[in-house]
Amino acid sequence: MTSISTKYRRINAFDQYKSGGSSICCDYKTGKSMQKKAGAGLLGFFKTEKGRKLVFYAAGTTTAGLFVANFLPHTFGLKYYRDFVQCYQNGIEREVPPAVQQRVQLAMERLEVDQRERKFIKPFTVFGFDLFQAGTTKFRFGAALGIPVNYAYGSIDEIKRADIRFRDRQVDWKADSGKLLENAIVLTEDEQLFGLSKAILQLQTHRVLMNSIFPSVSFFMVYTIGHYLNLRLDLFARHGSMRFVLYSILGLFGLGSWSFMKDFNQVATDAEIDKRLATLGPQFVAAGVSYYDKHLKKNIALRNLIGDNTYTALGNENYMLRQKSMPLTARKSFFEEKWKELQDAQQAQQSAEAQ
Repeated sequence: MTSISTKYRRINAFDQYKSGGSSICCDYKTGKSMQKKAGAGLLGFFKTEKGRKLVFYAAGTTTAGLFVANFLPHTFGLKYYRDFVQCYQNGIEREVPPAVQQRVQLAMERLEVDQRERKFIKPFTVFGFDLFQAGTTKFRFGAALGIPVNYAYGSIDEIKRADIRFRDRQVDWKADSGKLLENAIVLTEDEQLFGLSKAILQLQTHRVLMNSIFPSVSFFMVYTIGHYLNLRLDLFARHGSMRFVLYSILGLFGLGSWSFMKDFNQVATDAEIDKRLATLGPQFVAAGVSYYDKHLKKNIALRNLIGDNTYTALGNENYMLRQKSMPLTARKSFFEEKWKELQDAQQAQQSAEAQ
């Protein structure tokens, strides 16, 4: 027989699912089993049954928390959200001019907004040059329609240049970019009506609910896949670096899926809104072309004035890897095509009548 130099021999067996990655050692001499923890400290705790239950409850809490964090500002916290972006003058909220309020009512009439939903839409003056939407008409909490101060301008002479600052910087109105900005922020009544109608249609969508669901679904999906792979591949019995790589890949996948769902939904919504506005007649189509043209020029002027890459050279918002909304150039091209179709149809009708 071969001599055995060691006094004891041990056999290590791992039972990942039942023991949570612990090492079971059997002593041949005594026949007694000893259990030794494979992990150490806090990280080792998460391999145990209690640790996994804690992670499960934490994942459920995070899933619900992501929904609440996105849903709350547009519902229960809508008043505080509105106060945060409200435009103030000497510490007092700036009122929406009566003429602008009349245009809001006219826009709702053109869109045939239900009387119940009209009561939910609350216009207010917002900081900046762009329209702002928060909340939705689909819930009893209502919707906040932020209107910039430039909607009160009827001509370039009415611009209060001393009061206008962008990112806490004074605008150089004498520069070419300043003159371009002057012409871009003064909108005609038709252009204002178009912009307000676009914002109202945005408030009538399920954007708030969907944007609250997307992050929760993405996180829960990532957690479920990670939990399944941990059990299927027995990763708790392997080195922690393997789980780190897995969690990193799943985290990027979850972030990408959330971005894709949110951006795709917004781009699709923008396209549907433009299609709806194009059906309201030639007046809206022509206003759409000039509205987006001025919007692009405004962004180009601000890009030159502030000297950063917030906007592209063409005037679109610079989103890097994402596409959070439909490009303004594409939206302008859509209405230009619609306007051309209307002009061609009108010419064909006139030719037919002449014959």
